[in-house]
Amino acid sequence: MNEGDLGSDAGSEVNAANAEVAREILRGCVFSRTRMLNRVLSRLFDDSLAPLGVRGNQLTVLALLGAMEGLRAADVATYLEMDKSTVSRGLALLRARGWVKESRGPTGTPRCLAVTTEGRALLQETLPLWRSAVDGARETLGEESVHALEGAADSFLRLRARR
Repeated sequence: MNEGDLGSDAGSEVNAANAEVAREILRGCVFSRTRMLNRVLSRLFDDSLAPLGVRGNQLTVLALLGAMEGLRAADVATYLEMDKSTVSRGLALLRARGWVKESRGPTGTPRCLAVTTEGRALLQETLPLWRSAVDGARETLGEESVHALEGAADSFLRLRARR
């Protein structure tokens, strides 16, 4: 038996039930809402940083490496919850632009990453543009929402640290 065999009233009820299920998923879907916010914020930060030729995700990796000496690519992936292949591609670009270098460890030890002099200069140059993007995020989402996002990220980091 297919939907056409049910009659128009039954088919309408099925369609209404399907539409209600779809609306519930859309209203309560943390995934789709955070992905939407990710796209909005990525565009805002990427547009703000564009004059310096750096994207928001690249700046995040550069800042992490600047804040924590001696990280390996796997560490970056872990800290930023990024796929290792994505980190590898991003680091290749940062190295090609001269912002990050890799130092060879003793035989058998992983190579460590460090921000170059050019990378440190870029971090300094990005600060006003980054601050402007943060202000733009506050205007776009509202102060309360930005605090909620910061709080959610902080809570996640605390829970992850307990594992």
